[in-house]
Amino acid sequence: MKHVLAPLALLAARATIPEPDAGDNVKDCADGGLYLISIRGTGEQPGVGVAGSILGTKVKEQVKGTKIVALDYPATFTSPSYPLSVGNGTKYLTELITDHVKACPNDKIAIMGYSQGAHVTLDTLCGTDETGFADTAAIASGNVENHIVAVALFGDPTHVANVTFNKGTSIKDGIFPRKNTDSCLKYANIVSSWCDMGDIYCDTGDVTATHGQYFMKYGTDIVNFIVDKAMIKSSGGSNTTSSASPTGTTTTTGYVQPSVSTTGGPATTTTNSTASAANGPHLASQGLFVSLPLALAAMFHML
Repeated sequence: MKHVLAPLALLAARATIPEPDAGDNVKDCADGGLYLISIRGTGEQPGVGVAGSILGTKVKEQVKGTKIVALDYPATFTSPSYPLSVGNGTKYLTELITDHVKACPNDKIAIMGYSQGAHVTLDTLCGTDETGFADTAAIASGNVENHIVAVALFGDPTHVANVTFNKGTSIKDGIFPRKNTDSCLKYANIVSSWCDMGDIYCDTGDVTATHGQYFMKYGTDIVNFIVDKAMIKSSGGSNTTSSASPTGTTTTTGYVQPSVSTTGGPATTTTNSTASAANGPHLASQGLFVSLPLALAAMFHML
């Protein structure tokens, strides 16, 4: 019974959390400031998601003129299916960035992507080549190199181990690993991707709780990464070197992490660590109902 009550209690706490933040108008310019696109994870309500509400607000406090906007896409596991949801998100993000660059050429752009949102982000920047997903072309490189200053990802299902922009403790590939990371590596100077050992989605692990803990565990690091990149660009500098490092480094931040078991008990689910893309959706369905309440609990804790 305890295994059922823990997620249910967190869902009940959702009633005390404000309505999802819709974010700023996507058509508005940041007037030369930071245009921060927050892409929510699977199952989160439309809007900027937990990442935008928690971390985006912290960025806005430090970078003058920041606009936090949401990507309008399904973020679903079914209806439409996960691959179709990702495909829609990739199309819409490409259009959003392209249109914004034309309308507001002086704005700096940053992207935060959580879980499926991270998947959508890299499919947009690097193109799609994961098994089980329709191939798509990458967005025009000029839109990235000349306008995007920071890309912060957490719990990315397309994670590939030992890539230079990786952060966190993961040493394994995600459930939908990219076949060719070269198209992403050319943007390593602006990308940081957090994934921890045990995460069901980005590490093909068996610890469901891990997927919902990035906001609390690495929140300060993520905010500082975005702010630093935005400030470098504002001062006329160039993001030519990457502060990202391979996995194996864990940083304790100023956020206080709730007591959640990561080695056993109610929040764990056992899966095959060698899962392939073919059974990825099955893994996702196992963790969705726990990872979403954990993310909501993180928001509740931070408010």
